[in-house]
Amino acid sequence: MDLDLRKVRYFAAVAELLHFGRAAERLHIAQPVLSRQIRALEKDLGAELFVRDSHGVTLTDAGRQLVEDARQLLAVADGTRRRVGQAARGRRRLVVGFRAGVVVTEALRAFTAGHPDVEVRAHRGMGAPPARA
Repeated sequence: MDLDLRKVRYFAAVAELLHFGRAAERLHIAQPVLSRQIRALEKDLGAELFVRDSHGVTLTDAGRQLVEDARQLLAVADGTRRRVGQAARGRRRLVVGFRAGVVVTEALRAFTAGHPDVEVRAHRGMGAPPARA
């Protein structure tokens, strides 16, 4: 049995809000569709994830376990999708031109820390006017 990430995302929304109606609104789907998907996930896993009663919705022990695992699972899936997209587009590059005497080291470090997926190079000009360089 494969775990359907869409159903796990739906579960995570309900688990966070503990309300099927509000979770459906957040996910932009109809509440009956969300309920069916959660029931299907429970069937796939062979475990009840929520206790539903007149007082609302609470997580079962299995549901609490899935909340812990779902965060990690969804983060890995999102990271994989992002890295594959970056690989398909090719590596992004930033070339910074500067004149002698201008220190760019700290700015480049800060940029690299915030954008580790971008290849950064510094190029010191040889005295050419900036427009030509």
